[in-house]
Amino acid sequence: MSAFRITGFSGLVPRLAKQLLGASQAQVATNCNLTSGDLRPINGPRLVFAPVIANDIVSMFRMEKDGNEKWLAWDKDVDVARSPVAGNTSRRFYYTGDGEPRASEYDMATAGAGPYPSGCYVLGVAQPLNPPAVMPAGGAGSTVTRSYVYTFVTQWGEESAPSPASSVTTGKDDDTWALSGMDTAPPNTGSITGAVKDIPFEGQVEITLDTVYGLRAHEKIRFASVEGMADLNGEFALVRVDAATNKVVVSLSTTQVYTTGGAWVRVARHNTSGMAKRIYRTLTTSGGAEYHYVVTVSAITTTYDDSTRDEEVALGEMLPSTTWNMPPANMKGITILANGVAAGFAGNEVLFSEPFKPYAWPTSYRQTYDQDIVAIAVTGTTLVGMTEGNPFTITGVDPVTMGGGMEKLGVAWPCMAKRGVASFAFGIGYPAPQGMVIIGTNSDIVTKNLFTQREWAELNPATFIGASADNRYYAGYTANDSSLMFVIDKAESASFIKVNQNITAIWADPATGKLYVAVDRKIYEWEGDAGAKLAYEWKSRKFITAPPLNYGAAKIDADFDMTETEAASAQASYDAAIAVNQALITVGMMNDGLADSCLAEYEIGGDAMQDIPPLAIDSLQFQLWADGALKFTRQVRNSRAFRLPAGYKSDNVEIVLSGNVKVTGVVLAETMDGLKQA
Repeated sequence: MSAFRITGFSGLVPRLAKQLLGASQAQVATNCNLTSGDLRPINGPRLVFAPVIANDIVSMFRMEKDGNEKWLAWDKDVDVARSPVAGNTSRRFYYTGDGEPRASEYDMATAGAGPYPSGCYVLGVAQPLNPPAVMPAGGAGSTVTRSYVYTFVTQWGEESAPSPASSVTTGKDDDTWALSGMDTAPPNTGSITGAVKDIPFEGQVEITLDTVYGLRAHEKIRFASVEGMADLNGEFALVRVDAATNKVVVSLSTTQVYTTGGAWVRVARHNTSGMAKRIYRTLTTSGGAEYHYVVTVSAITTTYDDSTRDEEVALGEMLPSTTWNMPPANMKGITILANGVAAGFAGNEVLFSEPFKPYAWPTSYRQTYDQDIVAIAVTGTTLVGMTEGNPFTITGVDPVTMGGGMEKLGVAWPCMAKRGVASFAFGIGYPAPQGMVIIGTNSDIVTKNLFTQREWAELNPATFIGASADNRYYAGYTANDSSLMFVIDKAESASFIKVNQNITAIWADPATGKLYVAVDRKIYEWEGDAGAKLAYEWKSRKFITAPPLNYGAAKIDADFDMTETEAASAQASYDAAIAVNQALITVGMMNDGLADSCLAEYEIGGDAMQDIPPLAIDSLQFQLWADGALKFTRQVRNSRAFRLPAGYKSDNVEIVLSGNVKVTGVVLAETMDGLKQA
């Protein structure tokens, strides 16, 4: 091979030896954009939001209303689903992973200066505990029998499951039927009357409350003003709730002894502001099996006199919410299917809501699997469950019948990282010990031609945090004590590149298709800054020659000119960085001293100042390696041919390109004339 040309640049294939790679495949491909076949630098990230948060961002979500954009951020693994209801002008959304399942809206979640979300409600509506007492009197008409129930209804129109039914009561059809003993809305706050260390369970404390109505295990409450056992003042997840004794248990190791006082408040409150109560009753003509709407009263009302005749009640709506329970407090992974059904999971159960009612979760819709679930995701009308063993799918449009569509795949592809799951147009992808799995029409290990199982394991797939954009898989990972990113393009089996970026979170906005990453507690649009280019490095395969040769000339086809858009973006990025740094200098917030309060937040010599991006894209370095040794380095300024050193012959060569200039091809030959023949 006296001359060769490299075009159609591609990525890494770690499973192949470097001399067995294809002509355009790479040993090293870092910060490269190879989607067009050219070698291009990746655009720099664009800062979009700096949330108020004390720790690294683990999850994030973009909110937009009336042209205003704000970001929610959590330091834990949180799943967020937008409301599937039409006309969602309040931008309602639901989320799991931050304690019990929760619901919020734009105005509530973004009130104040942060952190966001700044407000929420618990997802679902608590069921009344006590049946109404019924006493008919005063009539002289026909004898009838009735039973009553009542429900709570939030200001959002969400209705609870009904109370227990009253006793079946006989009276006259023209009686006044006096109802009493109806519950008021579940409380969001209350008082503490005692606290003791739970002796049978080391590291737990048992607290006596004035009431536990509306509290469940796994929900979070905050204690304050506790005297004696001051360690109890703070936020805790409930381990157990005992309705018979009004006691709750939390995990807490303490040597302190409770003396007096204390108050509790829910972290995610019940949506009781403006809450109403609907009353329903049976009709004699229906055999007592159907409850029909009677009236709506305030939730604080505990009594009601019903004198409505049967013929009027018969026209009312039938009770719709008989099975509408709250989702379990430990539910995770909330997502919305195409049919408006919300789904989640807890342990080895998949849970479904009523269509377009993400607050109503009938227990009859639950499906049990024989392995614990790690994550769920949706592709089309199919829900994919990823487990500690075999994945499964559930397909259907009606939650009543979706259980019949559960199918267990006959392959053990355990999901190694819930945060590594990504949704593609062709299926759901996730990291398994064997490689990157895609569950779809043709389920497969899509990285089998890129990695052996050993090489895949070296990426430490249990640490993956991934998302998809343009049907490419973007993932952050930690291996060998370093954190980087990589990109896999399923459409091109050889497209695998690494990225010099240490991220803590990644998220693809389903509304815009844009990809976002979190770095140093800030949120960036991935490749959002067209004027800033990350410096790439691309190393070719090892080209073998026989007999040994001395390559004496090279030529690189490259584009050293910036487009008008790139030039404008570069100038804007430069000006913005200068302005930010000047503002930090003005207020003395560079955080560049060893005595600063931000010590250990930056590497030695680092500070809060932003790097100044270059105003030009003009860097391109060429290296020639032979027999594993560097033979030649040149800073390339144009696309003219240049000579390579003489004085040696080798049967193997490799080239390395690094910089930020777009390269369309490279030619090597023994002579200048030979370049024309390659």
